[in-house]
Amino acid sequence: MEVGLDASMIGGYGQDDRVNVFLALDALLCGAQARPAHTQGLVFMDKEEIGSEGSTGAKSRFFEYCVQDLLRRWQPGALFAEVMLRSRGISADVHAAMDPDWPDLHEKLNSALLGHGPCFCKFTGSRGKYAANDAHPEYVAWLRGLLNKAGIPWQMAELGKVDQGGGGTVAMHFAEYGMNIIDCGPPVLSMHSPFELTSKADLYAANLAFKTFLNAE
Repeated sequence: MEVGLDASMIGGYGQDDRVNVFLALDALLCGAQARPAHTQGLVFMDKEEIGSEGSTGAKSRFFEYCVQDLLRRWQPGALFAEVMLRSRGISADVHAAMDPDWPDLHEKLNSALLGHGPCFCKFTGSRGKYAANDAHPEYVAWLRGLLNKAGIPWQMAELGKVDQGGGGTVAMHFAEYGMNIIDCGPPVLSMHSPFELTSKADLYAANLAFKTFLNAE
């Protein structure tokens, strides 16, 4: 449902992470070029909220088996490791926005804010960078330049105060293959509550960011 005097927000259950599934799928289906410069793909992973466990979680070898199967048919002799090392990815997940009513778990100068565009999180995890993907600074700079050139607003944030906040996504499991990957998605208020809040402006900008990323040279 729409929230706010200007109806600028969307409220509802389970926006973490249904919003990114919708935005990313729309970016692929409606924003892709007829002949993209690179192979494009989306992977929707289950079980992220319980640590990516099980045969359908990011810890499984499902993704690896699928890519190897494709390589055998499309490019026999191509090495899976080489493909992964040359791949660029976005772990599309929401980011915890600073709640002005509950600021204690956030670092005010390093927190995501509603209405400021999708958020890049160079590392997630907890207790500093424990159990985290730490994106290469060169990759972060490339993505920043990509969105700046397209005029798409973005922000950078940490996932709460050290030793107080924290959380994880699937990014670290794909980074294990050597893939360049970073967390990026719209901020959300009241994450994991029965009524999460997102900004329409952030959702729109995130969709543009995903389209720009997919069509990058």
